Amino acid sequence: MRTKKKFGLAIAAAFALVIAVPAAASADSGEGAPPSDTSDLAAQIANAPDLRYVSVAEAVEEFGFDPSAPVESTPSSDESGLVLTPMNEWWGCEWDGKADYPHVTNGEASVHGYWVYKSGSCPSTADITANLQALGCSSLGCTWITQATGTATAVTPGSGTGHWATPHKACANSNPVGWRGEVYVGLTNFWHPYGPSYGAQVDLSCSPA
Repeated sequence: MRTKKKFGLAIAAAFALVIAVPAAASADSGEGAPPSDTSDLAAQIANAPDLRYVSVAEAVEEFGFDPSAPVESTPSSDESGLVLTPMNEWWGCEWDGKADYPHVTNGEASVHGYWVYKSGSCPSTADITANLQALGCSSLGCTWITQATGTATAVTPGSGTGHWATPHKACANSNPVGWRGEVYVGLTNFWHPYGPSYGAQVDLSCSPA
C-alpha cells in the first residue's frame, strides 16, 4: 500500500510540473537585460596583453580562426554570464533576431539589430539588445568582443527606423578589422530562454577606438 501511495505522489508531482511550465512560458520576462555570452577562454583572450583587433582574413591566416565554427563566446569588458543556445521557437511562437551588415559612417562603426516574426501566436512587440562586436586575437586565440550596445524597447517586428537598436563605436584608425552584430530578442510579456542571433562577419576599415 505504501509503495502505491509513493507512486501516486510521484505521478501527481510530475503532472504539476507539466502544468507549471506553460504558465511560466506566458509570464512576464522581467529578468532584466539578457546575459552576455562568455567563457573563461574568451575572457582571457579579451584581456590578454598581446590582444589586437584584426580582420577575419588575418585571423584565419595567422591564428587559424574558423569563421564558420559554432558560436562560442562573446565577452564584453565588464560583464560575464552563461553561454546560451538561441531559442527562437517556443510555446507556439516562432521569431528570430537579425543584424544587418556592419558599416562605417562618419568615422564610426555601427550595426542595426531588430527582430522578425515568423509564425504562431507571438507578442506584437519585443525589447531588442544589439551588441556591436569586433574580432580580437591574441596568442591564446580569437574571440568576438563587444564594443558597444544599443537597445530598443517595445518595438514591432521588421527593420527600419523605429524598429531597430543601433550601437556605434568610434574608429581609432582605418586598419581592417572584422565586425559583426549580436542580437537578443526579449518578447513582451513572454518568457523564453535567452539566446543571441548573429549577423554576417564583415571586414571594415575601422579599428575600434
